[in-house]
Amino acid sequence: MPDLKISERQDTRGRAPAGSGPARLTSALGWDLSAAQRSLRRGAATLAPKALWRGHRLFTILVLLSLVPRALAALAFRPALLTSDSFLYMDEAARGTLGTIRPSGYSLLLDVLQPLPHDLLAVTTVQHLMGIGTAAIVYGMLRYWGLPAWGASLAAAPTLFDPREIALESYILPDTLYNLMLVAAAALLMTRRVPRLWQCALAGLLVSYVSVLRGNGLPLAVIFAVFILVRRVGWRAFTAAAVTFAVPLLAYVFTFHSEYGQYNITESDGLFLWSRTTSFANCAVIKPPRELAPLCPNREKSVAPTGPTQAWSVNALLNAPTPADYLWAPDVWWRHDRYPGINRYNNRLGLHFAIDAIEAQPLSYLRVVARDVMLVFVQNDRPLTKSTMSFTVTPHIDAKLPPAYAADEHRYAGTSGNTYLVQPFTYFLLLYQEPIYFSGLMFLFVMVAGLVGVIKRWRAWGRIAALPWALAAVSIVLPAMLTQSLYRYTIVAIPLACIAAGMAFVKPAPEPAGTPGH
Repeated sequence: MPDLKISERQDTRGRAPAGSGPARLTSALGWDLSAAQRSLRRGAATLAPKALWRGHRLFTILVLLSLVPRALAALAFRPALLTSDSFLYMDEAARGTLGTIRPSGYSLLLDVLQPLPHDLLAVTTVQHLMGIGTAAIVYGMLRYWGLPAWGASLAAAPTLFDPREIALESYILPDTLYNLMLVAAAALLMTRRVPRLWQCALAGLLVSYVSVLRGNGLPLAVIFAVFILVRRVGWRAFTAAAVTFAVPLLAYVFTFHSEYGQYNITESDGLFLWSRTTSFANCAVIKPPRELAPLCPNREKSVAPTGPTQAWSVNALLNAPTPADYLWAPDVWWRHDRYPGINRYNNRLGLHFAIDAIEAQPLSYLRVVARDVMLVFVQNDRPLTKSTMSFTVTPHIDAKLPPAYAADEHRYAGTSGNTYLVQPFTYFLLLYQEPIYFSGLMFLFVMVAGLVGVIKRWRAWGRIAALPWALAAVSIVLPAMLTQSLYRYTIVAIPLACIAAGMAFVKPAPEPAGTPGH
């Protein structure tokens, strides 16, 4: 649990004992090593099978049940679920290079797991365990704050059983790892008393890793910084968090500069933001300079609406060309301009056009952002499509793998096959996902309940619950602002929102709630 009881031993004159070098160091850091060891022993005892069954029986049963669909997923889709991004990460891991399109933090994990037999199965197995670990954090945090076992288990259930969560764990993609790191970082700081130095330092390290797992992870560091300041952790703890966050991130930035000649983590942020503007940009209003005229969305003839529909209907919104359609179109401008490819030159052009478009049409920009946020809650109720991270009877890449993709997969995993289905496991998994799903309306209810709890319990623990709720809200809005809202980008909001919503139902007590399971 994050609020491990760590105290400084005092001598009779109120000073910490001198002790040895390590003892003096841990004392200076506000961390009594012997107390930490006792806390770790208590934590290990809590995780013993008998203790789990005695104190957390319901959650233990749910975890065991959640292993069934995860085992089916591992057996049904081999060697793993793959998208075009999967091959980029595998190639970067095999070559030991940083990517230019997306941050390469996930490739570091792939590199660590590569020596294991059946590489891709090993990756998805680890990710299934990460999904269960995320649910365990949700459960543990709510028990820690005093929610009954049934309530904490209910809050963890979407992460345990939602088939789209399990599907995401089955993809060679960074999102499951991203979810775990973000939820763990939040849990470290959600203590009743002021977070200790080690908690702030470890949270800073996790947030730094989050920043290089996905392009929209870096802005979340602002929320953590504000939260730590509001909690008044002291200058030492705040400095420790800042250092553990900044040093790994700067190391990544300098490594990226040594490879590509610029201080950044990608060469695509401007291109993705440009793709966002394709949903509303009107060059008659923007009046771009000659250099940027080819970036006007109407120049791409290969992208067009699918047919006449009512502009206000959900079908029209779902069938309209997406930012990704424009970004990866065969006739997109960056493929055939002066310096073709995703590079610093084209990234600068995309960013320049995007800023001009947003400044010229701010209301249109806000409209499409609000539309995408709304679609998070209304388009994901029952569509069984790859874009909503559901299990489907066809792989994400429908045709035979292109030679470049096959080469990337073979370089990393020693195999070059596309995802294939294995019966009867696929049948049972598809049958499982029909009645069991976390609907968009449930998602919306959880977000609203969390917000009400934050406001209602502000003087008690609402300020603490504000951290997961704010992270959830920003995780929903940021993709809609920066590129487009895909379910896999926003799914991290579910466990965070469930923590905030669960805390809204914690009953006030005159004395702090005991440790979960006691």
